[in-house]
Amino acid sequence: MANSGRRARRAALALLTGAALAALLGGTAVAAPADAPPERIRSVTDVWMRDVAADVGLQPHWGNAIWASPDVRVCRTPVPCDVSTTVVVGATNYIKVELRNPGPYGSGTDSGILRFYRTDPGGGLVWPTAWTSVTSVTVVVPPGVTTVLVPWTGVPGPGHFELLAVWNSVDDPLPLLGPDTATNVRYNNNIAWRGVDSVVI
Repeated sequence: MANSGRRARRAALALLTGAALAALLGGTAVAAPADAPPERIRSVTDVWMRDVAADVGLQPHWGNAIWASPDVRVCRTPVPCDVSTTVVVGATNYIKVELRNPGPYGSGTDSGILRFYRTDPGGGLVWPTAWTSVTSVTVVVPPGVTTVLVPWTGVPGPGHFELLAVWNSVDDPLPLLGPDTATNVRYNNNIAWRGVDSVVI
């Protein structure tokens, strides 16, 4: 009887300790989905983009707002903008991306393809059925930060829609993605998400 009382007290203490630790860590983290992909292992190289300003490339990443990546911006002119802007339907706009190298899972100069996808204004987010290919560009990414500026015609709207930047290379391959876009972004540091507004002028 005494042993079972001690076990009960130890279990209660463990529960309290866990709750206190969660409170100290902020208590606002998003729980991982039950069917989430496993955490990443090392690759040869690791080119990545931030989900939020404090992101350091670790997977999964639970910060918010992941739909406003500071490394993906839309600009109205070929002069790279420091803040993402409202883009113009029927005009040539530009997508600016900052690719970072190395990340925590590999190092070395990499060469791969940066692809862009968008949803329809007011559309869903299911991958890949709700996403339309915008354009792609081949990029060599040495150590440091590489800025890529891509012209963008065919901007939809007017309205609000979503834009994805997706890096893929032989040495830093993109894993099989699931239907949930938020999970894909959180578990892959080579995918970044930016909400976009478009207008007619």
